[in-house]
Amino acid sequence: MYRLTNQLFAISLMLFFSINMLMHSAKTQQPMELTLEQAIDYALQHNYNLENARADAEIASRQVWEITASGLPQVSGTVGYQYFLDLPTSLIPAEFFGGQPGEFSEIQFGTEQNLTATLSVNQLIFDGSYIVGLQAARIFRELSRQNYQRSEIEIKSLVTESYYLVLATTQNLEIVKENLGNIEKTLFETEKLFEEGFTDAINLDQLSLTVANLKNNITGLERQKKLTTDLLKFQIGLSVDKPVVLTETLEQMLAQISLEAFTMQNFDPQSHIDFRIMLSQEKMQLMELRRQKSFYLPSISGSYTRQESAQRNEFNFFESGQSWFPTSIVGLNINIPIFSSGLRSSRVKQAQLNFEKAKTNTRMIEQSLLLEKQEADNQIETAMDKYNSEKDNLRLAERILNRTTIMHKEGLASSLELTQASDQLLTTQANYINSIFELLNAKNKLDKVLGKL
Repeated sequence: MYRLTNQLFAISLMLFFSINMLMHSAKTQQPMELTLEQAIDYALQHNYNLENARADAEIASRQVWEITASGLPQVSGTVGYQYFLDLPTSLIPAEFFGGQPGEFSEIQFGTEQNLTATLSVNQLIFDGSYIVGLQAARIFRELSRQNYQRSEIEIKSLVTESYYLVLATTQNLEIVKENLGNIEKTLFETEKLFEEGFTDAINLDQLSLTVANLKNNITGLERQKKLTTDLLKFQIGLSVDKPVVLTETLEQMLAQISLEAFTMQNFDPQSHIDFRIMLSQEKMQLMELRRQKSFYLPSISGSYTRQESAQRNEFNFFESGQSWFPTSIVGLNINIPIFSSGLRSSRVKQAQLNFEKAKTNTRMIEQSLLLEKQEADNQIETAMDKYNSEKDNLRLAERILNRTTIMHKEGLASSLELTQASDQLLTTQANYINSIFELLNAKNKLDKVLGKL
C-alpha cells in the first residue's frame, strides 16, 4: 500500500506539471490583439533601436556628471612600504672624522623598513574651459534626449505605416477570397449547365482559368501578409513566432479622421524635432568656440598634501608609542598661457568656422522642412482626390458585375464578359483599399512634418 501510494503520488505530480506546461504553451500561442495605439505603445517599450537610444540618453546624463565631478575636490591616498635588503652606502670624506685627506669613509644611513602614508586633496579654483564644458555638457544631454525623441517619432511613423500595410494586404486578401467564392459558385452552376448541354466548353474553361488565377493571387497575398506582419512584429519588438491579430480596419481608421482637417495648416519649424536638434547642435558649436577662447585665460588650482612616514629596523609600525614623522604641504598653482605659436588662434578660427557652418545648416534644415511640408500637403490632396475617385469607381464596378452576373445567368453574357467584370471589380476594390492606405499614409507623413507625432 505504501509503494502504491507513492506511485499514485508520482503519477499525479507528473500529470500536474504536464497540464501546467500545456496550459502555458497554449497561453503563449494565443494571438495578441493589437490596435494601432497598442502596437505603438508596445514598440515604445520593446523596440530594439529605442532600447539603445534610451541607453545613449542615460550615458549622456552620466557624462554630464563626469564633467561636473572633474571640477570638484579630488582626494587620493597612497601607502608605500619599502624593505631595504641592503642599505644604500654613501661616501663621506674621511677627514671629517679625523682621517687622511683624499680618502673616503663608507657610511650607511637609514633603516631597513620604511612606511609612508600620504593623503592628497586637489581642487580646481578657476578654469574657463571647465565652466564652458559644464554648459556644453547640459546642451549635450538635451541633444541626447532630442535624439531619443526623434527615434520615438521614427518608430511611431514606421509602426503606423506597417500597421496600415498589414491591414491593406489583409483586406485585399479577403476581397480576392470573396471573389473566388463567387466565381466558384458561378463555375459550379456553369458545370451543371454544361452537363445538360445548355452552354459550351469555352465558358467552362474560361471560368476554370479565372478560378486558378484567383487561387494563385491568394497564395501570393498570403505570403505577402505573413511578410508584412512579421515586419510589424519586428518593429514593435515582438517575437516573429508570436501570432498577432490586428483589430482595426482601414475604413474604421479613416472614419476616425476628419477629412476637413487635411486642409492647409500653418507650419512652425520649431515644432519639428529635426529643427530643434539642429538648434542644439548650433549651441554646441557655440560652446566649442567659447571653450577654445577660454584657453587664453589662466587656470588656478589648489592642493593640500599630508604625509606621515616611519622608519624602523623591525616591522612594528602598528605598535603604539612609536614615532611617525609628519609632512604637510599647501600649494597654489597658476597656469598662465603666454605664447603658443598660433596654436590657440588656429583652433579658435576653426571653431568659428564650424559655428558658422552650424548656423547655415540650421537655415538649410528650416527650408527643407518647409519643402517637406509642401510635399506632404500635395500628397494629401492627391490621395484625397484618388480616394474619392476610387470610391465612385467601386460603386460603378459593383453595378457592372451585378448586371453582368444576371445577364450571364440568363444567357445574355458570356463567361469571358463575366470574368472581365469580375477582374474589373477585383482591381477596383484593390485600388480602393490602396487609396485608403495612401491617404492614411499621407496623413501620417503630414503629422510627422507638423510635429504631431
